[in-house]
Amino acid sequence: MFHVGVDVGGTFTDTVAIDEAGHLFVGKAPTTPERIVDGVMASLADLARNAGHDVPALLRKTTLFGHGTTVGTNALVTRRGARVGLLITAGFEDTPFIQRAVGRLAGLSDQEMRRQVSLRQPVPLVERSCIAGVIERVDMNGRALIPLLPDEAERAVRALLGQEVEAIAVCLLWSFLNPAHERLLAETARRLAPHLPVSLSIELAPKMRENARCNTVIIDAFVGGVVKGYLGELQQRLALEGLRPSVASMQCFGGVTAAHYASPVNTIGSGPVGGVMGSKYLARLLDENNVITTDVGGTTFDVSVIWQGEEIMAREFFGAAGVMSRFEVQTPRVDIQSIGAGGGTIAWFDAASRSIKFGPDSAGSRPGPVFYGQGGTRVTLADAWLILGYLDPERFLGGRMKVDAAAAEAAMEAQLARPLGMSVIEAALAVVALANHHMSDAIKVYLGARGLDIGDFVMFAFGGGGPMHASAYGELAGVKRTYLVANAEVFSALGVALADTKHKQQVTLLAREPFDLARLGASFAGLEQRLLEQFEREGTPPEAIRKRYFLDLRYRGQVHELSVEIPDPQWIAGQGMPGIRSSFERKYRAVYGGASVSASHSSLELVGLGVDGVAEHPKPSLRRDEPAAKAAPKAYRSACFDLRQGFQRVPVYADGDLRPQREIPGPAFVQNDYRTMLVLPAQTARMDGFGNLVVDHSAQRP
Repeated sequence: MFHVGVDVGGTFTDTVAIDEAGHLFVGKAPTTPERIVDGVMASLADLARNAGHDVPALLRKTTLFGHGTTVGTNALVTRRGARVGLLITAGFEDTPFIQRAVGRLAGLSDQEMRRQVSLRQPVPLVERSCIAGVIERVDMNGRALIPLLPDEAERAVRALLGQEVEAIAVCLLWSFLNPAHERLLAETARRLAPHLPVSLSIELAPKMRENARCNTVIIDAFVGGVVKGYLGELQQRLALEGLRPSVASMQCFGGVTAAHYASPVNTIGSGPVGGVMGSKYLARLLDENNVITTDVGGTTFDVSVIWQGEEIMAREFFGAAGVMSRFEVQTPRVDIQSIGAGGGTIAWFDAASRSIKFGPDSAGSRPGPVFYGQGGTRVTLADAWLILGYLDPERFLGGRMKVDAAAAEAAMEAQLARPLGMSVIEAALAVVALANHHMSDAIKVYLGARGLDIGDFVMFAFGGGGPMHASAYGELAGVKRTYLVANAEVFSALGVALADTKHKQQVTLLAREPFDLARLGASFAGLEQRLLEQFEREGTPPEAIRKRYFLDLRYRGQVHELSVEIPDPQWIAGQGMPGIRSSFERKYRAVYGGASVSASHSSLELVGLGVDGVAEHPKPSLRRDEPAAKAAPKAYRSACFDLRQGFQRVPVYADGDLRPQREIPGPAFVQNDYRTMLVLPAQTARMDGFGNLVVDHSAQRP
């Protein structure tokens, strides 16, 4: 029997299958943006072939099919979604257009932020004519100052139906404290237009901050039809091929749920989350508590952390949950930051500064890098890899894709080398160096902004390009050790296959110190009940659920809160306010530094609370068999790491042929059909018992 995971990336669609003995099989195929199901099936065909089966035989033996998708992301970025109608409290119809002042900057890279004169807020996903103000009002205490009448609810819904909307989003002021009005609108919409999907803010984002809450529900309605349609088509196609269980959809907050229960907005960005969850599992096997996760894909470089054994959520440090395609949102999300620095990222000549710039634009999978020979004309990082000898031209994608090295060199010469008066090799080295510094800088910024000490962390590197660069950017960033992860090229898909079922419940609860502890206990009890109901509908018994509890706290007068984990609600009753304050101040000092203790004279404010639930799936062991004999290099390849030394003869080891604990002096390549691990000159790597190549940076520092 198999656990299967799928990760649909911007360039490739990756699949993995794990059997009961822990044997792992991989598949890879180009992503097909115009019809993503086709790319998934092509990758599954490659996977089945590598596992010694055909697709129907593989799927008939599959007990869990996890899937991380970019369908919602693509619909959002390309704005190919539904015609959304918005029901909002009368007088607040301009909320999607006004946004907040930070809306001009949200989601932009540092490079993009420099163009202040030309920056604009993103155009809302809902047209002004498709917004209906609803005469109702709830105050900040949850009291209905202006009750919503049934006739008013029907009038507002009919106004949207007259605009021929394809989905309805509902976001009323303070509705998370009194959901009755949103529920009445939902009932009315489903009665008058049962064919239309309805998204409610009280279900998707029951938290204060109406702009982010409004964006969340609009995005859910906008991408809902596309996401649900795709997942339905995929389920049907897989069922016809022999799959029995439901597709388990990866969610952006770090777990899977049955696809027909998944909220569309929570699938956005779910692919990179798979890598974080795979890192969490691997970290436990390696007994590593603090891990920086780095994913170098075809389009982006993604950074996150496992801190004290757990993934962190965006809300834990910044109150708000994050940004989707330049829109602030309030749905829970694993805290991942991305920059445009992947294998397909374009390097270009900036005439103003007469220098090479790197990113953020990408060539994607179509047309891809120049050496693909698919019409790509702009130089990418992957073209630099090929020119410098880091890629094996005979084994790219297992030899199924022919590469055009001459075209890559010609493009490098024309676009970068000639304008700067340098050689092609010098230009290619500059592109790789730029990428390494962009990546290491992204790591430093990520940890620094969250008050985390990089010296306390090791680093995992995965994605198709992670093991190619991590020996360099891990050294530049200052981590203790870098793990070039086994099966890095499909590690996000592996994380999806290993992910547990997860649900979250959260609520806004406003209070000032001292808190009503009995009220806190009752609120937690209500959240736990709703959480258990979510698991029950998927057949999970209560005793199989591991729960985590959080309080969202801040000092009085502050704008944003920190999410503080507590053992359980009974702990509150036993520890009282001193325990709550102590836990908060410990987290506050960790994030903002020791000097922040000066704020400790301030009273605390409670903003909300939450409960996370996880039902763990049985997981096969990932430990691999040891080779029978000591491995020797399979071949040698000419590669260049430094202009002064030029090209040198570098040993190439076949993936899977190395003994655990075997030391590999650099420079060296360890490769398979889909990725290459690079150990730099003056470095020494060691193969561990799980197939990871470990570079100890502390041994190289004085």
